[in-house]
Parts: sequence; structure tokens; C-alpha cells
Amino acid sequence: MNFEKILIELLEFITSNEGKLNLDEASKKLNTSREELAKALNEALNRGLIHKIDERFKLTIQGERLLESHREEYLHRMVHNYVEETAVDRVHDWDHHWRLRHGFDLEDLNTLRGDLKAIPARIEETTPLITLSEGERGKIVYVYGGRGLIRRLADMGLTPGVEIAVLRKALLNGPVEVAVRGTNLALGYGVARRIFVKRVPQHV
Repeated sequence: MNFEKILIELLEFITSNEGKLNLDEASKKLNTSREELAKALNEALNRGLIHKIDERFKLTIQGERLLESHREEYLHRMVHNYVEETAVDRVHDWDHHWRLRHGFDLEDLNTLRGDLKAIPARIEETTPLITLSEGERGKIVYVYGGRGLIRRLADMGLTPGVEIAVLRKALLNGPVEVAVRGTNLALGYGVARRIFVKRVPQHV
């Protein structure tokens, strides 16, 4: 993992832990040495990406922008891998890209960014619903799509924070049957791959 990646992972960790940072815990969680994380912490402080308030760290505006860009890039990779299945290059102007390439208007962009900013976990812990196996469960984190799709899914009870279980997956990109809020639903493959979830550990 290169140093810039470690730095961003540190920002993700700080955000997902409400500003609390224990380097030993972070080292295990991120599979990175304590020494590398300590260097990243000093770098983040020196670059003005974070500041310390009492015993907690808080991202500055610059830090939030860097994290926002990282999360948009991650979503972009997942969208292309699972939605459009094409190779992508790094995007430098996200506003222009989302509008021109994906048809998002300003309200769509604000909704997307609000959802990404509010993710209570590291962005790398989220995955499209279609990647879950039968019997696996996940908690909905965000939906990639325009207002129409988001409203339609909300009417079905599929909103951020709701737990969803995969019951059956049809072959050849067919429908995905899920259980949510005590109801079984059949989702088209194209819809299911736009719902991003965080896996819920299986009970043994």
C-alpha cells in the first residue's frame, strides 16, 4: 500500500470511529504497520487535513475534500466494475464527469455526496448487493442512481440503514430475491447492483 493510500485509509478510520484513534487498533484494522500509520498521522497534521480537539481528531475542510474525492473515486470504480463493466481512468473533475457521463443533475450530486459523507464506515467496507451470496445479509449504505430510483426503492422500504438479506439469486444476471422489513421482494439485477451495502456478520 503506497503512502498516500495509507493516509486516506487513516482519514477513513478516523471518520468511521468518530474521531477516536488508537494506532494499535488501526494497525490491525487496516493491516498496516503502526509506524506507517504514525507517519501518516504526522503528515495529515502537517498538511492541515486533520486537527486534534481534546482527545479526538477532526477532519478539516481540506481533509473532508480529500476524503470526498476518494469516496467518489471508489464509487466510480465500483459503478464501472459492476454497472458498466468498463475500465476507468482517474477523474479530476467529478462535477463534470457525473453530469456528462452519468446524467446527474445538481440535486442528484448533492444527494450522492450527502450519502457518501454520511457513511458510518470505511468506504471500502461497502459493496454492491449483487456481490452478496445467498444467505448473506447487509445493511444498506447508499444507492447509486437518480431521484426516481431512490424514491422507488424508498417506497419499497429500501433505505440507508435498513438490513437486507439475499434469499435467492437467479442465474445469468436474473432477479435477486431479498428479504427486507419482513417482506420478500424480487429486485431486477440492474437495480440490485446499484444498492451498496455493508456486510452484516453471520451468526454462528
